[in-house]
Amino acid sequence: MKLIQKSGLKRKEFEFLNNGELIVKEKRFLKTTEFSVNIEHIGTKKHIESHSRTGLKIVASFFFLIAFSSWIAPFFEEKSEISENILLAISGLFMFGLGVSCFYAPLNNFLTLHGGQVNIQFFLDSPSRQKVEDFADRIIKISKEKIKKKYTRIDPDIPEDVFMQQLHWLLNNDYINEQEYAEKKNDYKISKLTR
Repeated sequence: MKLIQKSGLKRKEFEFLNNGELIVKEKRFLKTTEFSVNIEHIGTKKHIESHSRTGLKIVASFFFLIAFSSWIAPFFEEKSEISENILLAISGLFMFGLGVSCFYAPLNNFLTLHGGQVNIQFFLDSPSRQKVEDFADRIIKISKEKIKKKYTRIDPDIPEDVFMQQLHWLLNNDYINEQEYAEKKNDYKISKLTR
């Protein structure tokens, strides 16, 4: 399972290994970071932060307006020098370029998995929002299954109060439901009796 993301000059790569590790590689213009995280340590709560492009569109409109006005201004002047017209045309091109860059500037839209020992942050729109959310949901599902399997394992050597605290924690954090809680509680009591 792998996800590759790009946003401007930044690149992130997430790869889930079968041993329960998530490898994260982050590349920026002058910096590269690589680390691995145990899937159990990743939070299972999603936080989405997205920004609107409306403000950038308004700013881009002003840049376009300045560009067009600098291009048509020489036609309304009676006497203008060629050097002034060239300067206006160049400044108009510069303003037009700034306007275009407003439409293509990457937004800081993120999906963050939090609530565990490690927070993992994804670019929300790269390659698409749906693919990022699907990848995050699979990570959460695998993490929950691994934690559930680890802490619901019936071991008669574990003291009853410790096991019940584990089950309460799993129930309160939505790793198991009421039915699973009751089943594991009964399985534990039966294992203690048959021992």
